[in-house]
Amino acid sequence: MDQTRRRILQLLGATALATTAGAGLSGTGLAGTAAASPGGGCRGIPAGGIGMHLYTVRDILAADPLGTLEALAGIGYECVGVSAFPRPAAEIRDLCHQTGLKPVILHVGHGDIVGNWARKLADAKTIGVRWLVLSSFPGDMYTVEGMKLGARQLTEAGAAARELGMGVLHHNHDMEFRVVDGQVLYEILLHETDPRDVDFELDIGWAHRAGADSRKLFDDNPTRFPVLHVKDHDGAGSWADVGSGVVDFPHIFEKAARGGVRYWLVERDDQPAPLDTARNSFEYLDDVRF
Repeated sequence: MDQTRRRILQLLGATALATTAGAGLSGTGLAGTAAASPGGGCRGIPAGGIGMHLYTVRDILAADPLGTLEALAGIGYECVGVSAFPRPAAEIRDLCHQTGLKPVILHVGHGDIVGNWARKLADAKTIGVRWLVLSSFPGDMYTVEGMKLGARQLTEAGAAARELGMGVLHHNHDMEFRVVDGQVLYEILLHETDPRDVDFELDIGWAHRAGADSRKLFDDNPTRFPVLHVKDHDGAGSWADVGSGVVDFPHIFEKAARGGVRYWLVERDDQPAPLDTARNSFEYLDDVRF
């Protein structure tokens, strides 16, 4: 494990060195383009708002939890979404505390909500997160009646979480934006969950691939999106580091305050170079103006 940690930190240091070397070329047109802040506004993401969803680094996290979290903190991340981290809740809490990373959400499965909820609430309380997030529904629930049932299940789970000072969010993929029997499935969840107990973690990448308008979702459902999965893609079916694909993040983020966004969590579903993804995505979000 010590060797793995050293390798992670060596990779992180090599990336940082390359970034520093590039900054020394500021007199050239190429470096000037790379250093330009994306977007044309004057607002940026608030301090402490940029996080990493740990699914993005799941393989190196499994090999070396402490070294991976240290690397993320070294890049500049201040918070994390907990997922793909099969460790005891107290250990996750302690590792996050040791590395100065604030855990803000815990992803759970549908089976947890309907059959293991007391245990998951206890885990979430131990870790110290603000929200538990349903990752997805089973495939056979993506019908009108299935979403209505899901809305009731989420509301019931959220009411129990609220008694403990936490909340419940729903995380989307692209399937929620299907039109079934003339209804957009995601709209059913928005309208039939109780806003006192259920809000949403909008996955921008999946929503964009489905053709959904994130700005309109924020406008039409104010304050219901406290957490984002900031995810990019290349327009041809592959994921990309944040800011290197086709999603117009500054345009979407202009409406973030309307949506109630508090945390911007980077996620990339594949992981060809997770620490590179972590650094590239952080630097983009740290610079972005809207």
